[in-house]
Amino acid sequence: MWSRQTSISVSASPHEDPETMRKVMSMHIERVFGETDEATRGKTMESLYHEDVTWLQPAEYSGDQAIIRGRDYVNATIQKEQNQFPGFFITHDNEGYVAVTQNLGIVHWQLGPREQPDMIKACHYLLFEDGRIKAFWTAHLKMPTGQPSA
Repeated sequence: MWSRQTSISVSASPHEDPETMRKVMSMHIERVFGETDEATRGKTMESLYHEDVTWLQPAEYSGDQAIIRGRDYVNATIQKEQNQFPGFFITHDNEGYVAVTQNLGIVHWQLGPREQPDMIKACHYLLFEDGRIKAFWTAHLKMPTGQPSA
């Protein structure tokens, strides 16, 4: 569900396990954003995300601040983006940057066709609660000029 008026409750959760967070972030990139089958991705998401997960996208990507709430809507949005850019693949960035502190995780990734896998470079800031992703933000680090093509 897209919404301009969305609030999320942010609280410190110092009891999050850093190793669990790293595993979830790896699966977030590889088995969620990297999965092309919507049903398979949705099943994987059940163990990684809260049902009411919130995804906040930057304005430079969509032309407007996009706030997607709910696991099913996040899944549908990923599918829509994959359909929009066929032949593009998401991978961890070359540096493999992953960081965790308290209940915040940061993972860097890249997106592009096989011949230019780092056409887009970005990161996700992920807020964890009880070992699962409660909310995440996308921040772009490198975007192509003009319209990307596959």
